[in-house]
Amino acid sequence: MAAQTWDSLTLTDADVPVELRDARVSAPYFDIFGAKPMLGRTFARDEDQLGKQYEVVLSNRIWRSRFGADRGIIGRRIRLSGAPYTVIGVMPPGLFDRERQDVWTPLAFKQAEMTRDYHWMISWARLKPGVTVGQAREQMKAIAARIEHNYPESNKGWSATVDRYEDRLVDDRLRRSLLLLLAAVGAVLLIGCVNLANLLLVRGAGREREVAIRAALGAGRGRLIRQFLTESVLLAGVGGVFGVALGWCLMLGLKAWIPAFFLPAEANVQLNDQVLLFAAGIAILTGILFGIFPALHSARTDLVGSLKEGGRGATSGMGRTHVRNALVVAEIAIAFVLLSGAGLLIHSFYRLQQVNPGFETTNVITMQLPMTSEQYPDGPRIISYVGQILGKVQAVPGVRDAATTSALPLQGWPDGMPFLIEGRPFVDISNRPSCGFKPVSPPYLSTLGMHLIKGRWLAETDTPGTSAVAVINETMAKRYFKNEDPLGKRILIQQIIPGQPALGPEIPWQVVGVVADEKAYSLDGSSTGLYVSYKQSPSTHTALVVRGAIDPAELVKSIERAVWQVNKNQAIDEVKTLEQIKSDSLGANRLRTILLGVFAGLALLLAAIGVYGVISYSVAQRTHEIGVRAALGASRWAQLSLVLKSGMVLTAAGLAIGLLGALGLTRLLSSLLFGISPRDPWTLMLVGVVLAVIAAAACYIPAHRAARVDPVVALRHE
Repeated sequence: MAAQTWDSLTLTDADVPVELRDARVSAPYFDIFGAKPMLGRTFARDEDQLGKQYEVVLSNRIWRSRFGADRGIIGRRIRLSGAPYTVIGVMPPGLFDRERQDVWTPLAFKQAEMTRDYHWMISWARLKPGVTVGQAREQMKAIAARIEHNYPESNKGWSATVDRYEDRLVDDRLRRSLLLLLAAVGAVLLIGCVNLANLLLVRGAGREREVAIRAALGAGRGRLIRQFLTESVLLAGVGGVFGVALGWCLMLGLKAWIPAFFLPAEANVQLNDQVLLFAAGIAILTGILFGIFPALHSARTDLVGSLKEGGRGATSGMGRTHVRNALVVAEIAIAFVLLSGAGLLIHSFYRLQQVNPGFETTNVITMQLPMTSEQYPDGPRIISYVGQILGKVQAVPGVRDAATTSALPLQGWPDGMPFLIEGRPFVDISNRPSCGFKPVSPPYLSTLGMHLIKGRWLAETDTPGTSAVAVINETMAKRYFKNEDPLGKRILIQQIIPGQPALGPEIPWQVVGVVADEKAYSLDGSSTGLYVSYKQSPSTHTALVVRGAIDPAELVKSIERAVWQVNKNQAIDEVKTLEQIKSDSLGANRLRTILLGVFAGLALLLAAIGVYGVISYSVAQRTHEIGVRAALGASRWAQLSLVLKSGMVLTAAGLAIGLLGALGLTRLLSSLLFGISPRDPWTLMLVGVVLAVIAAAACYIPAHRAARVDPVVALRHE
């Protein structure tokens, strides 16, 4: 079992200070995951104790980018946040390079960290053989109960949770997204297979005389079936080879396009042996399954009838016609379901983009300013340092407003704090509701362009020597102050002690204002939260937000110089515009929508090809009939309508079945949609119209060709 918490360290040996994301871990951490270093070693059992913690293990990514892949790095000392650390190991490339942390250091508890009431760690464990997750969960609950009994002040009402690592990596939302994309892939594959089956049926019908001659010369049914299956598997195999090549190219493009750390670290997207075997198996299996029916049909050819046919009476038979038509109806129905899902996600994504985030993104640049408790161990030093930085940045030409915050918009609340409204019935801390708690500097409101609904915003006069004040967001006001004015009310929240993972006494924060919601986690949800001045609740978690009078990209260098005038060793990390942060927050929705849209487009194309192929073959089979009709006086429009009608009847049947399927299946998308019903009539209607128009266009080409047939040529058609 090993504990872990997260920190940041500043590498000062580089040309400019560089932030390294640090994972502080107990010594057995790497053993739990069975991870071995590429160079050196990992932590010994006693190295997570005070005095022995100044050792560091590097990720392969950082070893290459910051230390030039120097194999002599082991044993070298580097300065991290002003302290000398010895490099003892380098992890291999792969899993640990896909995680956010850059380095690992031992989790040795300093005296200031020997606290109980602040939840700041997680634990990892490997189960003993034969022990189930349920058994481990019950044992951990028993241990938590004993701790609760022995330390009621900090642990009353708190227990322990035990989850499988897999369930933490892939939550319900991600699992549903992956299953949705898998279903879309299956639908496209099925439509392609239907087209393959139709193609083989058509080829089989055109080769009836050849099959009859082969049978007459002694070829048995088994041999004929093997011949047709060999051809269908060969077609599927060649298609599979081209598909794998195309898939490999698209995979490279997709990996380059997906934002860093977007997928869980364990999701190693690559075209490995397993994927190739799966693709080969699917190609062969589909070739057999969708080639067997045409092969059986062709092997049952009537020898006498087929050898006599060949003139004007040659047809493919009503049975085969019905099968081909049924396959076309099926692929239109599948395409309708897939297009409906894509249409709903596109509509939902559009609605999400129109959401008011609660702030203005124009000309706003953000950057992280990592600080450590060793450098700034108490409130006065944090307040002084942040104030100096704000003063220097505000003086930069082109800067309109500058503010600090403990968490940027759309990146969550820095802390979730249990609270109690003064004057209401007492509730234990463990059973209280929680709200987001964000220390900011007073210019935060104007810098982000947030809207104050009532009362006042935080002021520079809100200092440690004055009454503690807070501004709550609109959601919190509506949820907890439904029928009363929140202004003047006091909210009891424990003090977050700066520089320590610890809580102090309850502070009565007086509500002085209500502000419109700033989207904290995502654009599709609201959360309760309050804002306090960084002077009244100092925090080492600091980010800078700057609104420029010009393009903010032109201000970055000037802002960095201003910060380094205060502290030349201050790392500046994750420099992004607020528009980039907003765009990144839509990453999961955008990726899912684009991928499903691509699959839906493929399904639409394949369905159109299927309709076109069947109608074209039908026209070819009915050429003589069309010539007779033309000779008897049928107009070109009548000929055109005859062919169009047969195609649109199949389309209408497919749309009707697809609509029923969409109504039943799209409700599974409900948790992935925003601001739209999974049975939105306008989306379903638009999808139906688009599919009908595409099908009509696919029917029109062979219909137009049929209408222009010369009766004399048609009557001579064999």
